[in-house]
Amino acid sequence: MTTLPKPKIDAFTLEIPPLSRSAIDELYHFLQYLQFKHQIDLEATIEAIEDEIDPYDAEIALQEPGDAVPWETLKQELGLS
Repeated sequence: MTTLPKPKIDAFTLEIPPLSRSAIDELYHFLQYLQFKHQIDLEATIEAIEDEIDPYDAEIALQEPGDAVPWETLKQELGLS
């Protein structure tokens, strides 16, 4: 018994309301799962979410206190000097 392929729907655009970072992560991973499971190209959508995540992560990283590491020490740790 052979099953016929199901017809595809036309491309459409979704407007997503503001989401928490964890919700964005879940959406991102769900789209990756759909892309893998159904062999569909969701790369542009996944990249759009990455573009939203990156500035958020950068802003959070700038707010977190960090240890100042002198350049010379960092170079030594990386084996550059």
